[in-house]
Amino acid sequence: MVTILQVSRQAGVSTATVSRVINNPEVVGIRTRERVQEVIERLGYRPNLVARDLASRSSRTIGVVINNFSSVYYGLMLEGVELALRKVGYKTIAESSQATSEGERQAWFSLLDRQCDGVVVHSDNLEDDELAVLLDRQPTSVLLNRYLKSHADRCVYLDNVQGGRLAAEYLISKGHRRIATITGPTKFYQTNDRLKGLHQGLAQAGIMLDPDLVAEGDFHEAGGETATAHLLDTQKPFTALFCHNDEMAAGAMETCRRRGIRVPEEISILGFDDVNVASHLTPKLTTVRQPLREIGAAAGILAHSLATGQAANSGLKTVFEAEIVERATVVDVTP
Repeated sequence: MVTILQVSRQAGVSTATVSRVINNPEVVGIRTRERVQEVIERLGYRPNLVARDLASRSSRTIGVVINNFSSVYYGLMLEGVELALRKVGYKTIAESSQATSEGERQAWFSLLDRQCDGVVVHSDNLEDDELAVLLDRQPTSVLLNRYLKSHADRCVYLDNVQGGRLAAEYLISKGHRRIATITGPTKFYQTNDRLKGLHQGLAQAGIMLDPDLVAEGDFHEAGGETATAHLLDTQKPFTALFCHNDEMAAGAMETCRRRGIRVPEEISILGFDDVNVASHLTPKLTTVRQPLREIGAAAGILAHSLATGQAANSGLKTVFEAEIVERATVVDVTP
């Protein structure tokens, strides 16, 4: 392996000068800089970044805890974190919690053990009280897509109440009054917030959500299929179905297809998230978009700011709102 000493001898300069060319090239004269860079390229020298970072007491790495690696939802947020940190010279390490409280806890601790300067944590399962304690102990950790009042300045999230309310307002604007919904698991805070927003939006129009038209899903396509079958089996009529994510909406569309129900002519379907599958379904899925990459990027930059001791950018957006992406699965039924 080529060493910095070999580079310095070949270039006819000190090792300190080579180090300056690598880390602070602007302080080295252009001719010397070009000569050293030519030797570095010719010999294939690679700086020992680990040693440099240990010397500076920084790993230049931010850890990320997500539920699993197979979901596009988490992948988009992780991509946002990684791209944002790359721009400031930081790396990303991710661990999966497998959607359990113990998994979230262990993944968080594991990333800290790996000397990550900060950790971005997506937590669905840890209770608020424990999260508050852990955040107090780890001042460079940030919550991803979850709001905790006691640590609001370290949360980056979507306003899910607004998202649910937006879904109701959109469907009402299309003339729908008999609206069904497939929620995520009720143990998840975003499920309850989206359902709360849906209730609010309907109530503003004087519409009550029929409890028989609420089915709990699991955020997966198969769960959407099963929940839709249950709603249809109630024999209670509805003209629109709001699904709490796009995967369940895809499952709902499949159940409708099997039963000979036309989408959107007989039942309009509205998803949530706007992941890739939404634009590849037939018909293409109308959905409530949350900016997953942007949310991830903001969380990564906030963790970087805390880790480097910089005051968080006062202009950094940490609360995001959803928007409707119209495609082809919602039809206007206004008389």
